[in-house]
Amino acid sequence: MTTVFGDTAQTYWQRVALMKSLAAAQALLPSAWYEMLEEYYLNNGLYDLVQAALHENAIWTPGMKPLRNPAHRAVEFYVSKLWAGPLPIVTKNARLPDAIAKIDEWSNWGAQKQLAARWLANFGDLFVKIAVKTEDDQVTRVYKDPIKPKHITNFDLDERGFITYIRIDVPTEDQMHTEIWSKTRGGYRLYKHNRTIETPVEQLGTPTDSKTFADLGFDFIPIVHAKFQDIGETRGVGCFVHALDKIDEANRQATRLHQILFRYNKPTNVVSANAMDASGKPLPPPTLTGADGTSSDSGEITKGDDDVWMLPGMSGLEQLVPNINYADALAILNAQMNELSNDLPEILYYELKDKGEMSSLALKILLGPAVDKVIEARGNAEPALVRANQMALTIAGIHKLDGFQDLGSFESGALAHTFAERDVIPMSAKERAETVGAEVTAGMPLLFSMKRNGFTDAEIAEVMKSEEYRLRMAKLLFEVAQVSGASGMPFETLLRSFGWTDEQLTNMGTQKLAAIKLMQEDRIPPVRQ
Repeated sequence: MTTVFGDTAQTYWQRVALMKSLAAAQALLPSAWYEMLEEYYLNNGLYDLVQAALHENAIWTPGMKPLRNPAHRAVEFYVSKLWAGPLPIVTKNARLPDAIAKIDEWSNWGAQKQLAARWLANFGDLFVKIAVKTEDDQVTRVYKDPIKPKHITNFDLDERGFITYIRIDVPTEDQMHTEIWSKTRGGYRLYKHNRTIETPVEQLGTPTDSKTFADLGFDFIPIVHAKFQDIGETRGVGCFVHALDKIDEANRQATRLHQILFRYNKPTNVVSANAMDASGKPLPPPTLTGADGTSSDSGEITKGDDDVWMLPGMSGLEQLVPNINYADALAILNAQMNELSNDLPEILYYELKDKGEMSSLALKILLGPAVDKVIEARGNAEPALVRANQMALTIAGIHKLDGFQDLGSFESGALAHTFAERDVIPMSAKERAETVGAEVTAGMPLLFSMKRNGFTDAEIAEVMKSEEYRLRMAKLLFEVAQVSGASGMPFETLLRSFGWTDEQLTNMGTQKLAAIKLMQEDRIPPVRQ
């Protein structure tokens, strides 16, 4: 934190220089920037560290507490909405979903993707490395491993967003581990040393380990990078970075309001004799029996949370308590928080609990700007997750792990896939059922409506097996058979005229078609006059 608030900032309230991009503010280390953002997220003791750093540089700032800091809530909104559930795979390669599911299992991705979402929203950057587990020098597993952005000291990208160079510095208890990947040098190097992250690579000595791409069996750097919000710089921007000054102002107002409240809402008591002795001298103040407070030479003691003044004789004490309108001060603070919610619309999500049950449509309207930010973040990050999957599949195939052989290559497009679109705020089970019911009543096919409203293939298959659905289909087919018989049109032809395909007719079953035809042929002919 000292680096963040060192020579770059003249005063705490002139922290504008810290908000510049890292490309324009070379004095600011990336690790220090990420540490500052993490302090905002963690909240507790936020300004204690800031003030200590400023005091070391002889810069005075008013005391502050993070009493109105929404950073944690803003980040957690994206943790719950980016990748809360499974990520359905869309691909033409039927083997890919099972292979990717195995990679996810090895990676504990169900939990790790939530950590990835948290880091992406908090820091603005996400780095995922494809690593391997070995036993007896044989690769047994391939997994995705998120890297905390503060450990990424430097990296370069090509025009496709692929990493061409990256330096990773991870401190341990007794030394620093520096890992460097380079497309130019064709491999990676690992250094273990006792120097800082600012030490040039040339001064790190001999690598502890190194491998070429030929040794590894592939020719790419197995690390992907994604941004939460892309502003055209090498590194991304987190969800609350643009509102840091407003967050600080809200915290300053809240702290000052609390200070005034506790300063002037504390009772002060006076104990005096209000009498004189026979010679006309003021009597000393009476003694408080059982007082377990602290005293001073000025005649002031503290009893519990109360200040008590001991005054002799006819003395009196008058306090001029300022007339402070706390309601107006609180209104100013609330207005600041409302302004802050315009920049951080996601924090409104936490106020909806007081509004009762709301439909998903109403939530989407109220949280429209926040939903748009989620969609943008998905659009930035999910292509990187796809590349990570492709790298993991390639490496697993190189080591001939079961289920990964002959999947195809990246260059051929055999590993191409995407994630299916998901609603940021999905409908509840009750809403989905009501919507499907309304659409079916309006004439939409049941299965199509279920698919359209987010029911899974497994749920649709269960419906198709139900007795109710089979009776419904039998009734519809009977009505179609009657129309077919009356018109003299073959049953299959009539169904095709309504859009049925050969595959659908085959799925209906030969026996069912034969029964319908028999029913059609056994109809009673009309009586001729």
